[in-house]
Amino acid sequence: MRNTLQSDARKLSSERSQRLQALIAQLPKIELHRHLPGSIRTQTFFDLAAEYGFKLPAHTVDDLRPYVQVMPDTPADLGHILRGLGDFQRCLFVSPTALSRLTFEMVEDAYREGIIYLEVRFSPLTMAGESLTFQEVMQGIRDGLDRARDCYPVRTTILLGLTRTANVETCARIADLALSLAGQGDVVGVDLSGDEASSPPGAFVDLFDQIRADGRLGITVHAGEAAGPQSVRDAVELLGAQRIGHGVRAILDPDVVQLVRERKVVLETCPISNALTGAVPRLEEHPLAQFLRAGVAATINSDDPSWFDSTLNKEYYLALMTLGLSFEELHQAVANAAQGAFLPDVERAQLSAAIDSAYHAAAPQFHQLLTPQ
Repeated sequence: MRNTLQSDARKLSSERSQRLQALIAQLPKIELHRHLPGSIRTQTFFDLAAEYGFKLPAHTVDDLRPYVQVMPDTPADLGHILRGLGDFQRCLFVSPTALSRLTFEMVEDAYREGIIYLEVRFSPLTMAGESLTFQEVMQGIRDGLDRARDCYPVRTTILLGLTRTANVETCARIADLALSLAGQGDVVGVDLSGDEASSPPGAFVDLFDQIRADGRLGITVHAGEAAGPQSVRDAVELLGAQRIGHGVRAILDPDVVQLVRERKVVLETCPISNALTGAVPRLEEHPLAQFLRAGVAATINSDDPSWFDSTLNKEYYLALMTLGLSFEELHQAVANAAQGAFLPDVERAQLSAAIDSAYHAAAPQFHQLLTPQ
């Protein structure tokens, strides 16, 4: 699969397809799984290179794309993508001011997609690189969020990433940072990220026991993306994950599907990313519809929109057109995201009410477009 709006499950005329995309653009959306490093505008590479005096391997946006975006010939391999795109973009993490800009633009782009709640996730270790401290990383990102809040009505919170490829001691430093900031309004959870196929969760059990015992931070764990359904079970049973990043390979084991359903674990699926990284063989085989019909709290997210040339608008369109979701199932996926947000109960209820109101109001127009003529 390459990143396209081509339809398989449904067929619409060009005019009706355009109307559907316009309606989707008007819907309020929730993004639980979007990485800051994967949300950088290509033009920003050139702007920061000029400002800070570092060289890029290309002089135009089109020529830079192979360095910052998954291309048709990019192997569908998560580890390869993380090493290639992830390593290249570290040239931008040069100052708190640069990080503030990246964060502000991330929220600005989210607003343009109709996102009303965004959890901004990043690893302080990745963003710090060789030149910044964790405190400087937090200063820059929080400044960007503060400036964005003054401009756009997007509720934003932070998930701090613990990177599997780092040693446990470094992850413990990030966990300590998260715990020191918990309850201060924007840091609401932690995320164990990276290639789970090469770094199983056993080494992190004690660390997550500490986070769970504190009780103030939500826990989400990347699993079932590069590894099989056992990685999802381990994330839930060993690490206490309340949400699973991706989780698509859980579908391969009915017992794991039952586990996440019974424990009300939220799956943060990212269909375009899941196809381009090889988590699913192709987009048409993505299990989002199966999860929803089995009563699993699956959601729709964009993961790394600049890497995968995706937006939530495009993800929602493909969910309806290629994955075959009904509008009611799309509504359920977004409602699942509202209910799974790492927010206080009152805010989560308000978010759920806003989603339900908007989607009930929009339903007749969607039914009219999606009903076969």
